[in-house]
Formats: sequence, structure tokens, C-alpha cells
Amino acid sequence: MTGQKQSGNAILIFIIALLIGVAGTLYVLRLKAPELLVKEVQSPYGFDETLEKLEANAKELGWKVPKKWKANFQANFNKVVGVDIGPMKLLKMCEPKVAADLLIKDENKYLSVMMPCTFAVYEKADGKTYIAMMNLAVVAQMIGGDVVTAMEVAMPDMEKMVNLK
Repeated sequence: MTGQKQSGNAILIFIIALLIGVAGTLYVLRLKAPELLVKEVQSPYGFDETLEKLEANAKELGWKVPKKWKANFQANFNKVVGVDIGPMKLLKMCEPKVAADLLIKDENKYLSVMMPCTFAVYEKADGKTYIAMMNLAVVAQMIGGDVVTAMEVAMPDMEKMVNLK
């Protein structure tokens, strides 16, 4: 009987330790998720120059940046809700070959929801300009498969685009 009781206690201790470990992991992930999923880079330039350099870098790397894929969030929010969020524009761009290689397969078509890649350029209260983008390398690791291969091509380009120095 004592052996069964000790065995039961050991199982209970294991389950409690496991739950504490899972809860701790989830807590850390919750705290770190913004840093893991989104990259923010301070630009050494002003707002307009940052936009110009980001777009030029993208085009130089062979990415497409159609005019219709540019959104002026500051103007839109002013117009729709009368709130000035400060200078903020989104540039959506695509590396067509990488996207096509993914989307040709039916099992990857759902990934179109994440396309095209979006870069946000905005000014904060400190007067500095920033660029934010999804960390697609982390997203790729979560999804796996063809996405990992695609992001091995796209992420280095994206890193080069935001390196405005």
C-alpha cells in the first residue's frame, strides 16, 4: 500500500510540475510574442525619406511595390474617425517568384492571407521614424514546410530593405 501511495504522490508531483512548466512557458511566450513576431527598426532618416529609401531598396532587390499597395493610415483614420494617429504609411510589396512558388500548391493557398508582405513606416511621439515588419522567419518556423524555404529567400531581402544606413 505504501508503494502505491508513493507512486501516486510521484505522479501528482509530476503533473503539478508539468503544469507549472507549461504555464511558465506560455507566460514567457505571451511576454515575448510581440518581439518575436514583429521586428521594429529605428530609421536614421525622416518619415518621407525613410519611405523613399525602403521602396528603392525593395525595387533594387527585385520586389514589386505597386502604387495601389500603399496605404496612408494617417489620412485614412483622419477621414474615417477624425483621429490623427501621426505619420503612418504601409507599403505592401511582393517578391513574385517566391509567392508564386508557394501559391502554386493547393496546400499553400491559405498563405495568401499573409501576402503581400507589409512594412509599416511611422513616426512616434519621440519624433523618430520607425519601420515595422512581420518576422516571417519565426512565422515560417511555426508553419513549416514550403514556407521555411520561401522565407529563407525572402527574409534576407526584407532585412536588407530595412537596413537604411
